[in-house]
Amino acid sequence: MVAIRHARSRARWFAGLSLFISVGCVSAPYEFGRFESMPGEPDKPDDVVVDYGAPNKTLDRIGWVVGLPSRIFPLHAGVNNHRVSDETREKVTCYLRMNDLTDVRVRINQYDPKGEWQRLRSNRRIAAGWRYTGGVLCHLHYTLFPSRIVGGDWYNPYTNSLYINSDVQALVLHEAAYAKDIHSRRHPGTYAAINHIPLIWMWRQTVCVNDILSYAQEADDWEVEEQTYHVVYPLIGAHAGMSISPLAPFGFEPLLGLGGALIGHATGRTVAAHRATERRDSDRADDVLVDPDPEIEFTKDDPDEADAPLVRTATSLSRSGLLPR
Repeated sequence: MVAIRHARSRARWFAGLSLFISVGCVSAPYEFGRFESMPGEPDKPDDVVVDYGAPNKTLDRIGWVVGLPSRIFPLHAGVNNHRVSDETREKVTCYLRMNDLTDVRVRINQYDPKGEWQRLRSNRRIAAGWRYTGGVLCHLHYTLFPSRIVGGDWYNPYTNSLYINSDVQALVLHEAAYAKDIHSRRHPGTYAAINHIPLIWMWRQTVCVNDILSYAQEADDWEVEEQTYHVVYPLIGAHAGMSISPLAPFGFEPLLGLGGALIGHATGRTVAAHRATERRDSDRADDVLVDPDPEIEFTKDDPDEADAPLVRTATSLSRSGLLPR
C-alpha cells in the first residue's frame, strides 16, 4: 500500500514537471532590460568584459573527462566541453549588451577566486547581509569545486559574474537571462537566496526559459530556440528530478534524474517539431504574393535623357522583424 502511494506521488510529480516544462514554450513579446547603476557602484563599462582561462592541456583534458556524465542527460557533446567557440561568446555578449547588462563579468573556462572575492565585496546591487552569507557560501563552492575542472554554466548573483564552460548557446544564454532576472528585482538578494531552495528554483527557470525563447523568436534565431527545447528542457527536467531525491528511497536519485530528463526530451522535441512546422508554414506564406496586382511604376533610367528606356519596377512585401538580421 505504501509503495502504491509512493508511485502515485511520483507520477503526480512527474506530471507536474511535464506541465512546468511545457509552460516554457509560451513566449511573450520580448522586453529588453534597462537598468540603472546602484548608488556607490562605478559606471557600467561600455562593453562586456570577457576573461579567458589560460590554455592548459592537462586541466582541459581532465575537465572534458569529468564532464562526460553531464553530457548524458542532454545528449549534447558541447555541454562542459571547455572549448567555447567565438560564435557562442558573441551570442552571449550580444545578449548582455542589448539588455543593458555590460556590468556582468563573463569568465570563460577561468578560475579566479581572488578576483571573485573582490567582486563579491564590491557588488552593491546585493545587500551586504546576503553577500556575506549566501554569497560567501557560493564563493566557497566556486573555490573548492573549480568549474575549470567540474564544469557548469551558471550566473553568480552575489559577484555578478557569468561562468561559461559549455559550447551550447542556449544553455549559456539561459544563465545570462538569470542575470537579467536578478537585475530586474527590487530585492535581488532575497530572490537569489529563495531560488537556492530545491523545487522553488523552478520559478526562476521558467522566467529564464521564457526570456530566451522570446529573445530567440524575436531575433529569428532558430538555432538557439531549438537548442532550448533539445538541451535546456532535459537539463531542467533532470535537475528537478534529482532535487526531490531526499523524498525518495535511497539510491533513487539517478533514476529520478533520468525520468526528469526523459520528460524534458519528450516535451522539448514535441514543442520543437510543432515550432518547426509553424516556421515552415510561415515561410511558405511569405513566399506567396499577397497582392495579386502589385503597383507597377514606369520610370526612366536617366531622367535627364528624354529617350531613356522605360524600366518596370514592382513593390513587393518582405518579411520584417524587430531585430536586424
